[in-house]
Amino acid sequence: MGILCGVMAVSICLAVCLFTKDFRTVTVSVDGELYEITTRAETVSEAIKDAGIVLATDDKINYDLTCNLDNVNDVISVSRPITLLVTMAGEEKIIKTYTDNISDALTENGIKVDGSDVIHGGNQDGTASDGDAITVVIVSTKVVEEKADIPYETVYVEDSTLYKGESEVAVQGQNGSVTRKYSVKYEDGKEVSRELISEVKTQPVNKVVAVGTKVSFTTNRGFNDSYSKVFDMVATAYSPTPENWGYSTASGNRAREGVVAVDTRVIPLGTKLYIKSNVAGIPDYGYCIAWDVGGSIKNMRVDLFMESEDDCNRFGIRDVTVYVLEDQSVDVFALRG
Repeated sequence: MGILCGVMAVSICLAVCLFTKDFRTVTVSVDGELYEITTRAETVSEAIKDAGIVLATDDKINYDLTCNLDNVNDVISVSRPITLLVTMAGEEKIIKTYTDNISDALTENGIKVDGSDVIHGGNQDGTASDGDAITVVIVSTKVVEEKADIPYETVYVEDSTLYKGESEVAVQGQNGSVTRKYSVKYEDGKEVSRELISEVKTQPVNKVVAVGTKVSFTTNRGFNDSYSKVFDMVATAYSPTPENWGYSTASGNRAREGVVAVDTRVIPLGTKLYIKSNVAGIPDYGYCIAWDVGGSIKNMRVDLFMESEDDCNRFGIRDVTVYVLEDQSVDVFALRG
């Protein structure tokens, strides 16, 4: 009887040991969610099944499914992919990834992102959830050089050596230039900002045009001569009669054709003139000099010396234009020749 009891005790002990050995506790993680199960499963595949987890084709497991649980030292981890819609350079691409870190997900799918590129979408901490839309903005910077002309200006200057209406180029104009370098920022190939780095200027050379200010008249011989002043006057004539002091003049010079009497308040004695006829068909009195005065010669009056009274009578009273010659050094008597 004692022997029988001993045998039964050993059998019960072995049965308990065998029963206890068949059960074990296994922890399974699915996308971070832990499942702790007590199972009699022998393989990883059986343990996952006992945990009620259905595997999908794309799921990743950190142990081979046939691996015996005796060789499992830590948590059995099941990773399920998430799907992200990635837009880059205007093109859309659907990617699958086993990480929620956006940068790692892009790299995992062969999408290169530089440190200057900007990623929009997902969470503020750089993680994403299944179905998120991610936009990658490609950012680049390059130095751009631009060159432009600086147009020259045309400057007009008065020139007393040229007749009025005449002009000539004194200095040829030449455009300047400005070269600017910019640091240009692009997003997806489009410029979004620019910063001036340097600027080099070459100043233009202005074109200088000389414009004549010298005025001229045309003599009865068809020549042009310049003048400094002009007067519209009434002309009379006088001859060397005793009443007219003969050939004596107020200047002390002998009167002759080419000598005229003036109002010295208008035209000083010694001024060299040209008197132009304003009557068609009547020749000009021509070059002359103001050497005389007369009692009735006031203001815009001029008296022309002629050799005879008949010439004076034929001349009468006429409107004339009196030019004060610009060149007061000329010999008016030689020009009358």
